[in-house]
Amino acid sequence: MDIYSGLHPYSRLGAMEALEGAIMLERELEVTSNNLANSNTVGFKAHKITFHEYLLREQDGDKRTAKGEQGWADFSAGSLQKSDNPYDMAIDGPGFFVVQGPNGLLYTRAGNFTLDSKYRLVTKEGYPVLGDGAPITLEDTTGSGVWLSEDGNFFVDETISSKIDVVTFDDPQGLKRMGKNYFSATKKAGAQTPADSPVKQGYIENSNVNAVMEMVHLIDLNRGYEAQQKSLQAIDQLDDKAANNLGRVG
Repeated sequence: MDIYSGLHPYSRLGAMEALEGAIMLERELEVTSNNLANSNTVGFKAHKITFHEYLLREQDGDKRTAKGEQGWADFSAGSLQKSDNPYDMAIDGPGFFVVQGPNGLLYTRAGNFTLDSKYRLVTKEGYPVLGDGAPITLEDTTGSGVWLSEDGNFFVDETISSKIDVVTFDDPQGLKRMGKNYFSATKKAGAQTPADSPVKQGYIENSNVNAVMEMVHLIDLNRGYEAQQKSLQAIDQLDDKAANNLGRVG
């Protein structure tokens, strides 16, 4: 009879499958909870996750199946909500606003901007919004207001002030989440190019999270986790029974 050291797919496969299943459900719970927490976050894009199997080589040279994770962002558009705030902006199509974060450029769909004490257009976190690669300054000295054309040009004091930067990437899925509604560029995202999408002034883009669907998914995850726990308990009971029966032999 062959003796195998460590974890082996035949001797403890049921326990490992149940344990890995529970870990997967915990990860899905994290993602679903984060989506729900940001269901009212302006410009937030839902996080999706799936799992796949691959072969894992054991210490003794054998192989067993293991689970891998793959996540992606749902970049479908959220609904546009009219606010009538002249500093609220919404991209009507693909693209991202460019802002100067504390550690480099960040990209976002959240256009609920405001002015700081220097009349710079900034995000709620105080990050300057860029136009033509530089912070946008909108000082209205005549009281005629600030107007944004759909092609992204700002008119202040009835003259063109700057053009807001709206960009796209070869592969938006290559962008890295930086918390809430921000992303940073990576090599995987590819080249950054100007977007042709119009920008609507006085509107904000709501989160694209479907709160009802996420709540239903949360209930399913809870039931699935309970099933995995019962599987582990059943395997433990079988082990106890086997150990007790072996102890009576002879």
